[in-house]
Amino acid sequence: MKIIVLHGNDTEKSYNRLTTFINEAKKRGWRTAEFSLEEVSNQTLFDEEGFFILYDYKLLDKKVLEKLKNYSGNLIIYNKGKIPAPSLKVINPDKIELFELPVLLWKFLDHMTIEGLHELVKTNAPEYILAMMAWKFKQNYLKSPNAKSAKLISDLAEIDIKSKTSNVDLLMLLDLFIAKNLK
Repeated sequence: MKIIVLHGNDTEKSYNRLTTFINEAKKRGWRTAEFSLEEVSNQTLFDEEGFFILYDYKLLDKKVLEKLKNYSGNLIIYNKGKIPAPSLKVINPDKIELFELPVLLWKFLDHMTIEGLHELVKTNAPEYILAMMAWKFKQNYLKSPNAKSAKLISDLAEIDIKSKTSNVDLLMLLDLFIAKNLK
């Protein structure tokens, strides 16, 4: 069985890649299914060319991986987040695709400026940037709950609603948010 790992912090890109694999498997007439340990004991499941997706790499141990070597088909291990190197070594996949968020995004999230926002929007959708900003403020709030972080999260939620329910430009709203709250 061919094993492919899709992992990393950029879940949007990794999920799009998974979708591409699924669509290609369907075009080829392969059976697609979610992988489970119970299926490993049912050898007939792997008799025809198939495409299996595993969402929890921790289910694979050396014993299961040894059995999988005898089967045909493809196993995609999809993980939201980066799989640690020791686990990848145990899995020993045929192919690894790592999807990391751009360094520019991390720099922006550490120091949110209007200039940084406009640089980032050249390669990322404003909706994605808004979601990442909200994620960053949520992480800060979870580490140290305070009224300011709660207000910032609430303000971003209002911006999200306005951008989806009216003709207001999201980038302009984000500019105003940064100018008002983060200078």
